[in-house]
Amino acid sequence: MELHQLRYFIAVAETGGFRRAAQHCNVAQPSLSQQIVKLEHELGVTLFDRLGRTVALTDAARKLLPHARSILASVDTIKIEVTDTPHLGQLAVGILPTIAPFLLPNSLYQFNQHHPDTKIIIQEAVTETLVQMLVDGTIDLCIVSLPIKNKTVLTKPLFTEPFLVALPWNHPLAQRSSISTNEIEQFPFIALDQEHCLGEQVESFCYTRNIFPVVVCQNAQLTTVQHCVRLGMGISLVPEMLALTDPSHTCVYLPVRDEQPTRHIVAAWHSGRTLSHTSQAFIDCVKEQHHNLCGHQHIGTMSRSAVN
Repeated sequence: MELHQLRYFIAVAETGGFRRAAQHCNVAQPSLSQQIVKLEHELGVTLFDRLGRTVALTDAARKLLPHARSILASVDTIKIEVTDTPHLGQLAVGILPTIAPFLLPNSLYQFNQHHPDTKIIIQEAVTETLVQMLVDGTIDLCIVSLPIKNKTVLTKPLFTEPFLVALPWNHPLAQRSSISTNEIEQFPFIALDQEHCLGEQVESFCYTRNIFPVVVCQNAQLTTVQHCVRLGMGISLVPEMLALTDPSHTCVYLPVRDEQPTRHIVAAWHSGRTLSHTSQAFIDCVKEQHHNLCGHQHIGTMSRSAVN
């Protein structure tokens, strides 16, 4: 007796016919009928009286039906418990390097308070690499930025983050409340490597608006970009979280006045796997930490205080 035979049996019993049951189960009707016949042979009973296009349950079928439902319900319960019991394994999470320093430590701490027996394995990489790790089964979940080209990956929105213009504190525009897009290309620009989706997003924002800043330095790390700005080498576009966690007070971060660039951060997992309660708990921690960091702060106020 196979589980799929029980599913087909329940579908026929509930829909009242083989054709509708096959449509419900998304299988060919001959295949479904064949499996019902095999189940009848194994049990040694007739389960359905064939009445043209409809069927009627026999006494044996009426006795089997509650047991079949109970068996399948038990199987579903087992899957959930095995997947979500913290004592049984670990959670492998991928995250972008341009997000990890700002949200990951506090998210891990909060998650550990509620799931102390769950081992967390963190992988930091660019979006393309993390998506491939999802497909390969190397990680269970990742925190990345849209777009994701792989159609086998499901996503859940977490937050939208604005990009801000980073300037050294003594820059001629540092006392402004905002900067226009046209002003961005008037100064030397510090860029993040295009291997990062953040670097691609900044370049795309500039290109589609006919902004062509002169790139004087391109770096692989966001913190290096920040240090170059701090030393006065140029300006840059950086994520808001970098600005809100900068304790140096030697950089000023201003919004773009006419059109604010943003990135859309999502949780992603492979469509062939169920998002477990443990994974959802970690996602909730990340969302809460982002709200704690960004939810009650105003970048204009922060920028002004940075130069005082």
